[in-house]
Amino acid sequence: MTYAAAMLVSGPLAGPPMPGAVRTSVVIPALRAWETLPRVLDALAGQVDASHEVIVVDSSADGGAEQLGRRWPWVRVIALPRRTLPGAARNIGALHASGQWLAFCDADAIPMPDWLATLEEAAAAGAAAVAGTILNGTPTSAVGTAGWLLEFSEWLPDRCGPLLHGASANLLVRRSAFDRHGGMPEDVWPGEDTILTFRLAASEGLEFASTAAVRHLNRTGGRAFLEHQRRLGASFVQVCAQVDLPYRWVGRPPAAVLAGPLRLLALARRLARSPSDGRMALRVAPLLLAGLVAWTWGLSKPGDPLPPAQPEVHRPGP
Repeated sequence: MTYAAAMLVSGPLAGPPMPGAVRTSVVIPALRAWETLPRVLDALAGQVDASHEVIVVDSSADGGAEQLGRRWPWVRVIALPRRTLPGAARNIGALHASGQWLAFCDADAIPMPDWLATLEEAAAAGAAAVAGTILNGTPTSAVGTAGWLLEFSEWLPDRCGPLLHGASANLLVRRSAFDRHGGMPEDVWPGEDTILTFRLAASEGLEFASTAAVRHLNRTGGRAFLEHQRRLGASFVQVCAQVDLPYRWVGRPPAAVLAGPLRLLALARRLARSPSDGRMALRVAPLLLAGLVAWTWGLSKPGDPLPPAQPEVHRPGP
């Protein structure tokens, strides 16, 4: 982990925290998220008090971090000199955090009212981590809806059955458990959150709080959608090399040829509990099939280089 280059550019000064002063630290990695991050911070403004802190780890290296500090002076902004993958950025944020709990959301995941309080309430049951619902933040975009269904349908509010892993777009982890497991992997993206939360679920417990929700602002460009699905397929192979997911065999030959149909079947089973979501999936079925083809293609490219330093800007929904 490279922490020496991290620089606190704004917000409350870092230093030895008062014992028990901060219960939960919200950590948000950001990379040129200037169109979506303001909506995330505005949504958090009414949810945090003296028992919380919000840390944005920005690796845009374009001077925008200083502007964040001026508009939201209660946010601690850590500026990094170069693009940093989300796992490493979250680890840097955790290193600077003083809370007993670490709440993670993404720069394109808008917390709904009472999101933070609901996660904290669910944590009182004793689990080391709590995952929450991820709603569709781009409902008017067919591409965005297809991307949401393929990536986040495991965290619909009416889900049932054991939760095998969570997503860092909506996650609360006990700080001590986060440290015991070494934080998030820094050489995998996406999927670094799957590795950590699968380990937490297997060893210390992972709860699901259906009423702790965020709205995820999904990719709405066709090319970016397909490239991200391909990247998800490539990272799936890397994730399975590190943790024993029960369906890891899907990514290996010869079963890989069945991966797309099996994922489609799993999606249909999840959506069967919600007729409205099922109808939504039917409307974007061609895009779902295209995304599954791209994901399956990614299974054969697990060693692909990580994406370049100029990511697509995620466009907010209306």
